[in-house]
Amino acid sequence: MNELNCKNRTIFLHDNLEILQSLNSRCIDLIYLDPPFNKNKKFTAPIGSSAEGAEFSDIFREEDVKDEWLQTIKEDQPELYQYLNGIKGVGKPYNFAYLAYMAIRLIECERILKTTGSIYLHCDPTMSHYLKLVMDCIFGEINFRNEIVWCYSTSGRRKRFFAPKHDVILFYSKSNGVYWSDYRIPVSQKYLDSHYRQTDTLGRRCRIRKDAGKTRIYYPEEGMICNDWWVDIPYVNSQAKERTGYPTQKPLALLARIIRASSDENGIVLDPFCGCATTCVAAERLDRKWVGVDVSIKAYELVKERLLKERELVAASSEERRLASSEVVLKTAPPKRTDVEIDYREEKFVYIISHPNYEGEFKVGIAKDVNARLNAYQTSDPERQYQLAYSLRTPKFRETEIYIHKVFPNKYEWVRGNLEDIKKEIETYASASEIL
Repeated sequence: MNELNCKNRTIFLHDNLEILQSLNSRCIDLIYLDPPFNKNKKFTAPIGSSAEGAEFSDIFREEDVKDEWLQTIKEDQPELYQYLNGIKGVGKPYNFAYLAYMAIRLIECERILKTTGSIYLHCDPTMSHYLKLVMDCIFGEINFRNEIVWCYSTSGRRKRFFAPKHDVILFYSKSNGVYWSDYRIPVSQKYLDSHYRQTDTLGRRCRIRKDAGKTRIYYPEEGMICNDWWVDIPYVNSQAKERTGYPTQKPLALLARIIRASSDENGIVLDPFCGCATTCVAAERLDRKWVGVDVSIKAYELVKERLLKERELVAASSEERRLASSEVVLKTAPPKRTDVEIDYREEKFVYIISHPNYEGEFKVGIAKDVNARLNAYQTSDPERQYQLAYSLRTPKFRETEIYIHKVFPNKYEWVRGNLEDIKKEIETYASASEIL
């Protein structure tokens, strides 16, 4: 595991992709993200609310998708790349743009999570089924843990069909060695009064049952196992004390449950779309370290305002807690990574893939994982005859691939030539000291 390369209680006022790319690998314990839902509209906080001035666009256009995003996805996640290309012909045209925007960020989220880490992606039925496949590609189907359905009641009903009153939270882990606190919901007094009405000889509350002539005594558990549908956490309505007016504010109780379940005290929690900073406040209450990212200065202002109120409550109750002296740090530039050298350049493989039916023709491409790339080709061939003829790991992977496609005749990313000549050109160009 690596150390976090920024201070605790930092709010980054910046595009979250650059922040995610600048954080050390394997340094975060828990990521919760509540990104735009692809609603194709703008959200604005009401005038007079604490969040006045906060706004964000939930509109995605294909022209906003950057070529480098797709190039990275193509190199690092070939199956995801194929999926995104397929999405272009399905549903609304902006679905592809939204998923590309999310995919490049989720790839970085996977990199910065510790092997014991978890990620909770908050969405709704607008895109939850699409995002599930994106998460499967990046984190692996085997690391899918739960689809949590958060049910709530808000004003407004539909005259036709069923009223939509739930969100979806996709819970994945980095590995099978994920941290889990055996989280349980506290047993309510009402439940105790209705299910444990008796007492034993020591005066302890219990339930006494006779079975086959034997007396059995049952004691209440410390808490109830939590299901994957949550109906006990209300929405932040207009009368809620914690309400800031932020358009998509989530309740503190929701974040507290997630943080308690998937991090221990002093764990590091990251929210790359922190909005009104509910994740940050909940993490602070539970003695976790936290980092938030948002493009609006309102995130910084709201977390300061909300933590100030927390301090006042602490002072009023005369409790001594770390919260009373907390300070929020505002940063407008990405941090410097400390897990790599100063002149570090990412390395990937330049590979050559061959097929016996295409003599003298070779696919020269780039991949972070050459075995995954070969497998992607194999799945398209019933006889699985594609072979990895050669691979070289180099920081000049893109320059080398471009060079090879210029030197040798090519068509649709395949080059024609002698295999040994292609290998020699790759090695010669990649070993040159100058990076063009």
